[in-house]
Parts: sequence; C-alpha cells; structure tokens
Amino acid sequence: MKQPIELRRTRDFGEIINDTFTFLKENFKPLFTALLALCGFFVIAGTATTVLTQTNLMNMYTTKIDTNSYQAATPAISYFVSIMFNTVIIVLGQLSIYLVTLCYISVYLEKKDGKPTLPEVWGFFKYYFFRILGSGVLITILFAMGIVLCVIPGIYIMTIMSLIFPIIVMENTSFRYAFNKSFTLIKDNWWLVFGVIFIITLIVGILGSIASVPMSIIVTARLYLSLKGFTLPFIILFSLLQNLLTLAYALSAIAITFCYFSLSEQKEAIGILGRINAFGKSTDGNNDLPAEQY
Repeated sequence: MKQPIELRRTRDFGEIINDTFTFLKENFKPLFTALLALCGFFVIAGTATTVLTQTNLMNMYTTKIDTNSYQAATPAISYFVSIMFNTVIIVLGQLSIYLVTLCYISVYLEKKDGKPTLPEVWGFFKYYFFRILGSGVLITILFAMGIVLCVIPGIYIMTIMSLIFPIIVMENTSFRYAFNKSFTLIKDNWWLVFGVIFIITLIVGILGSIASVPMSIIVTARLYLSLKGFTLPFIILFSLLQNLLTLAYALSAIAITFCYFSLSEQKEAIGILGRINAFGKSTDGNNDLPAEQY
C-alpha cells in the first residue's frame, strides 16, 4: 500500500506545485466521486443557466421588434435575469467545489491511512458549509474594498485571504481567528503564495477556455450566420463541458492547502512535534508510523 502523502511539512514553490498534482493523481477517483456527488447539482444547474444565458444573449441581438414597444426591453431583461441566476449558481458551485476538496484533505489528514469516503466528506461538508459561505461573503467585501482603493491592495489582500478557508477547515476555527492567522502565516511568504495562486489560476483558466472559447465563437457566429437548429446542441454541449471543468477548482484548493501546511509548519512545526511524540509512544520498534500525527 502506498504511503500517504505527508501534508504537514515545509515545501518550496516547486514542491508545492509538484505535490499538488501528485495528490490529485493519487486521490483522483475518491476525490472526484465526492465532487460529483456533492457538487453535481451545481454542475447541472450551472449548465441549464449557462444555456439560458447564451440563448437569451442571441435572442437579444437577433430578435427584430419595434424599438418603441414594451417588447423591445424583454430580451435584455431576460438576459440580465438569466446571467444573475447563472452567476449565483456558479459562485455557489465554485465555493462547494473548494469546500469539498478542503473537507477531503481534512479527512485524509485525520484518517492517516486509507482514502476518505463519501459519507465522511459529506459530514465535514455539512458542518462547515455555512461557516465557509459567511466567510466567503466577508472576504468578497474586503476584496471589493481593496479593489476600490486600488487594484494592487486588492490583489495583496486576496492573496492573504486565500489562506482563510484552509485555516477554518483544517483547524476547525472561526473566521476571526483564521483572518488573524493568515497574516501571521504569510509574513515574509507573500510572493510564494501569490506565485502558487498565479500558476494554478493560469492552469485552471486554460482548462476553462477549452469550453468557453468554442462557445463564444458559436454564439458570435450565430449573430452573423444562419445556423438555426445547429447552434443549440453545441451550446448545450459546451455549457455542460464548461461547468464540468469548474471541478478543476479543486486544484486551486489543493495548492492553497499545501501552502497553508508548509507555512504552518515553518511557524509552528506541528508535524515534526507530532512525529516526535508518536516516536516516543511507539512500543514495537518498527518504523511503520503514520505520515501525520497530532
């Protein structure tokens, strides 16, 4: 049996990126089983609202009506209503994907051996959902304030705030504690965390473009070419693909959590102390210790 990946240890930039993909590879099946089971609703709902948004966008530009009548505003209203619903679904979906991944890692850390099961991840997900949702609202407000002040403060704040979710889930703590600790952990390490976020976001963005770029081309072509009966099936297909690819946000959650473990180990050495304690309690003299101990 493969030894579980040691989560609580210091890593440099390259190790964080490499171990992110190693963890994803070794846990792909159980992790994505949990993601599809717990976030599948958002994938389906996101697909439906994306299709509705794109068709309303086409109707807004192709429907010929009297501009002086009430009906002139109807396509635009339909489009903006659908895009609002789509945005809410996508945000909740991304939040859920992020949380499911964090819960999976937390169970993985707690079990020490063996893969987390769906009921275990679901139990953690229920426990943390509203705490993470509320924290997400507060983070969004803080980020918006940073952007209003200037773009650079917004980026600086968001990099620090990225550690809040892992701290809340891994330490079962409050937003206030996680907020304060994120500043402590990131001290002298801001560029490391920013670099990881930049690279992973770039990868996730490229994956997302696999669906979004072709769909944009199809919708644009529909405005100028006669593609009736041909457009909708492709919009449905690429909308489904686009929403399935949001599961790639799990990669971001894994990478940020590895940042958290590395920075936490630098400051607190929890993993080293845990292994020392475990070694002291060992009675059989073998080296078959779990990868993580508290």
